[in-house]
Amino acid sequence: MLGKTHFAVGIAVGLIVGQPKTIPALLAGIGVSALGGVLPDIDSGTSTAHKDADRIMAVSAAAAGSAAVAEAVFHVGIYSRLLQNGTIARAVLAVLLFLLVCFFGKEQPHRSFMHSLLALLFLTACVSQIFPDAVQYFAAGFLSHLVIDLLNRRRVHLFYPLGRGVCLNLCSSRGLVNRILFLSGGLASILLVLTALPIRETLSALLAG
Repeated sequence: MLGKTHFAVGIAVGLIVGQPKTIPALLAGIGVSALGGVLPDIDSGTSTAHKDADRIMAVSAAAAGSAAVAEAVFHVGIYSRLLQNGTIARAVLAVLLFLLVCFFGKEQPHRSFMHSLLALLFLTACVSQIFPDAVQYFAAGFLSHLVIDLLNRRRVHLFYPLGRGVCLNLCSSRGLVNRILFLSGGLASILLVLTALPIRETLSALLAG
């Protein structure tokens, strides 16, 4: 399916699974669900996710290099602080692993590693260390991508590196089904946001005041 369809469906599925209870959780849920929904297409050279990944990798590499130079030359204490705070150290390591997995997946054929349960496992494990409160949104968005791509005529290597891939061969990735999923996903996302618990509570407070 097209990127905008994965975006819309990813948000809808993420909000259904996550059931955010606060405004910050709702906003985070929308963003992380959308990320999970579009991230598998990082392996498609024509996708926005792929193009954005190049920029993210470059910025991350520059930031890591600057930090390493600062630590080596000026001894600013980055390394010692990470050792003293295990939570920060795990989060930093998880970010690096997340980027490495994405970098590896970006260079693989389309619908291979990044469209597999193995990638879902690795990336979800990283997110659980970086942003544990949002892990269910990411996993739901990512899984929604895999599920709706199975409807297409091109094989999805769901069990990478085993097998030749799976497809249900029910529709094209740009046809009527794609449009229906985009519209239904978009409408469902809007409805889920408007009826989310924190929005209802905020509206009730405003009306009561």
